[in-house]
Amino acid sequence: KVARASHTDRLVGCTVTMIGKSCAISAGHCVNSLDKASFNVPQNIEGVVQSSSPEDIYLRNRDFLHYKDAGRGMDWAVIRLNKNKLTGLYPGEAQGFYNVNFDAELRVGDEVRITGFGVDENDENKTFTQQTHLGKLKRIGSWSRKATLAYEVDTTGGNSGSAIFLERTNEIIGIHAIGGCTPSSGDNKGTHIGKNMDFREVVEQCLAWDKSL
Repeated sequence: KVARASHTDRLVGCTVTMIGKSCAISAGHCVNSLDKASFNVPQNIEGVVQSSSPEDIYLRNRDFLHYKDAGRGMDWAVIRLNKNKLTGLYPGEAQGFYNVNFDAELRVGDEVRITGFGVDENDENKTFTQQTHLGKLKRIGSWSRKATLAYEVDTTGGNSGSAIFLERTNEIIGIHAIGGCTPSSGDNKGTHIGKNMDFREVVEQCLAWDKSL
């Protein structure tokens, strides 16, 4: 349900997550890495990044790309992916998808989960392959950026665009966009879908389109 996103002529870049048959979400600053989504990514071989099988690779629908890249709480992207040419299936049909919860009641201290394709500083064969980490919400919104989420969840380069899951419901509440956490201090930040009206509207529009497929 989670894919490594990249430019068509590259293997790595960011992360996308399926929320419907064809709908996927990511970060706005990843816009140049949202041409291709690769699922079921294999482990690296001697540190060399590997490609997914052709039946697990999907190209972006060129008619649907909406995004914003304006910093905290305003960094998001929604795309549609085409059917795989070999299987004839949309990615959400073949790989599955997650539910988005726009109105989840969030509390500081809630456990959140991020799954994506970041760098692994300890194992070169896991770099840019799928990994998951749990942590706690530190802040929910701010006076100037109400759609900002701050959390203590490990992320590295390549995790941008990863969905933020509320662990107790296994539903998506946001998108990871900004690093800043260190082993001793700081936090990482993302965009809360339910509090960003533009983001929410485009997600709802995409999901309505999916229902017509």
